[in-house]
Amino acid sequence: MPEKFPAVPFRSGFRNLALASLALLVLVGCGGKPKAAVPTSATGPQQREAALAPFTKGVQKVTDGVYVALGYSLANSILIEGDDGVIIVDALEGRPQAEEVKAAFRAVTPKPVKALILTHNHADHIFGGRVFTEDRADIPVYAHESTAELIDKTVSLVAPASYVRSLRMFGQCLDPGRQSSCAIGPKLDYHAENIALARPTVTFHDKLEVTIAGVRLVLFHAPGETPDQIAVWLPDKRVLIPADNIYEAFPNLYTIRGTTNRDVMSWVNSLDAMRDLEADFLVPCHTRPLAGKEAIAATLTDYRDAIQFVHDQTVRNMNRGLSPDEIVQAVRLPEHLARHPWLQERYGEVAWSVRGIYDGYLGWFNGDAAQLNPLPPAERAGRYAAAFAQGKPLAEQARSAYAAREYQWGAELARLWTQAEPASQEAKEALAACLEAIAGAEGNLNAYNYCLTQAGELRGSIKLTPPDTAVLPDDFVDSLPVESFMRALPTRLDPEKARDTDLCAVFHFTDVNEEYTVHVRKGVAELRKRAVIGPDLDINTTAKTWKRIVLKKTSPVVAFASGNIGLHGGVTDIVRFLGLFNRD
Repeated sequence: MPEKFPAVPFRSGFRNLALASLALLVLVGCGGKPKAAVPTSATGPQQREAALAPFTKGVQKVTDGVYVALGYSLANSILIEGDDGVIIVDALEGRPQAEEVKAAFRAVTPKPVKALILTHNHADHIFGGRVFTEDRADIPVYAHESTAELIDKTVSLVAPASYVRSLRMFGQCLDPGRQSSCAIGPKLDYHAENIALARPTVTFHDKLEVTIAGVRLVLFHAPGETPDQIAVWLPDKRVLIPADNIYEAFPNLYTIRGTTNRDVMSWVNSLDAMRDLEADFLVPCHTRPLAGKEAIAATLTDYRDAIQFVHDQTVRNMNRGLSPDEIVQAVRLPEHLARHPWLQERYGEVAWSVRGIYDGYLGWFNGDAAQLNPLPPAERAGRYAAAFAQGKPLAEQARSAYAAREYQWGAELARLWTQAEPASQEAKEALAACLEAIAGAEGNLNAYNYCLTQAGELRGSIKLTPPDTAVLPDDFVDSLPVESFMRALPTRLDPEKARDTDLCAVFHFTDVNEEYTVHVRKGVAELRKRAVIGPDLDINTTAKTWKRIVLKKTSPVVAFASGNIGLHGGVTDIVRFLGLFNRD
């Protein structure tokens, strides 16, 4: 039986990782936790300069037979030495970088390349591949079964848009004096003419165990930053290569260069699979390696908790009816995660992540009828310029727009008015009047209904409330899998109530023979579909009973009194546990 999940240790740390990098000696072989220094108030230029420190160019030994090339490219390349050859993991963004790293690896060992592993489809990991394979067809190139298709889509469907946005994000066109690091590597230096792609030749779906040059490897699908991400596990050396699912910065749960939606809960699940391996060495494909089982376990746990926290609290606030802008203001990492040296917002940002998660679940529309069909940007800009020039109060301008039958412009101004004065019934009425007028001219019935309903809400004549789950038919409830109820539970956790909580509860559902562990850990509720030894709260019940408790068709007190719940602990413990979660 697995042990109880490790609790998240509270560790002091820098408020920004840039300067932390100067003092943070996470050196392979030290076997300790990341060390943090006294927080400091650094300027932006100081942060950018310090961010270069971790990327000094060179090959670093991780452990016997494993080496990582740092500072040559945006990404790392990893050398695994076997009996009669070597394995290369990731091939950088082009021929020049790959050739430089190949020469550096030759200084470590002259053994020939026996295989190339591509952890995912991103350009900075794949486009130097033929340098390592030397265009030989007998050198296998390992990757996930979806990697080749994703490469093809990236370089065809959205290449013009993503290329320009990538150049902006990585600062590739900036003058050398203005360039900084890219947070997860010194710089991206991609040029189409330098592409030397070795396409995958050996692919797999879920897991592949293989021995190459006498080295046992386990390649397993670990979707996260990309859907094709694979991790590399060396069981004999206890070395884990997690691809881009963890690096020394807050992750790009959404990237401003633009990608398809990233499934962040798959990312969390992949990190949990990595935690279960209990690695002694962690070698990310960006930033520096980390040594020591305890340090790696704690770092992986904190990293997955940060991702899940942002996901769960975005979903929780979505369900409370907040807009993306409002959720961005509401979601803040718990202090122990916000201060963590591996979670500083130097690469990804919590705010961007919130917007990406919202869009992934609900799409572009923020729920505000005034934004359903906004004015064209050029027209809106011109109107704002004219409004500023007039110097009239916002309320007067909104009313004037309505009087002039410029209803969309009036709605956009009135929405600003309601945001500036949330308690103003006049502002709400102005917006409602504009929305009603928009609806009157609307030919799309979805838009007509939406605008009229929201106008009624603003006036108080319509009140929308969540559905009453207690009236759901019993036969319908019984047909639902209990797993869907358990998966939803973490998204209802109140982070303020659970801020200082470390409580582990195991659920045994006897009628469906399923077990779940919910570990509430400082504002995050980790869910695993298995039991652990020594929980704080042990709950024996049926899926039928639990679903009725969650849906408020019965209460935990009644269920306990009727013998439908068996507890290791008391009824007050389960009531306290449930009290950590919103049930509306």
